[in-house]
Amino acid sequence: MRKFITNIPASLINETFTTDVNAALVPLQPYILNLTDEEKLGLRTMAEGREGYARLISRIATQFPNSLSRADDPAELTALLEYNTRLEANKLALLQSLESIQEIQLGAAADIMTMVDRYTANLQISRTNEGSLDLAMQDVDGWNQRFANKNEKPAPPTT
Repeated sequence: MRKFITNIPASLINETFTTDVNAALVPLQPYILNLTDEEKLGLRTMAEGREGYARLISRIATQFPNSLSRADDPAELTALLEYNTRLEANKLALLQSLESIQEIQLGAAADIMTMVDRYTANLQISRTNEGSLDLAMQDVDGWNQRFANKNEKPAPPTT
């Protein structure tokens, strides 16, 4: 199996990314909603397939504003639809970032466990000759008794 992580960036890159993402939320703070579970329950939202319907109603309402009540302004619906489109672009950018980070983290986790399996196999072999290593490996034995996958076979040591 190939090694996924061949180059680890300086920690400053990750710190800067986190800072930038957090800073990107600052302008949105006045607009952030915290809906309660009760408020979310039963909300009729513009789920998948309803955006076209909402846009159609918006166009018709804009064309026939006199058919609406006096309290209704079709420009308000148009503005909300445009806002929703901008929010969708924000969401997609974040999802793309999240997917990239998850892929990198998955590769790092796979590399970690490959090394852990290799190191464990080598340490298990060496523990018979070294008392202090055997004592240290008892913690590993305890860990394996509690959490190890009983069907999984450890990777053979590489030479």
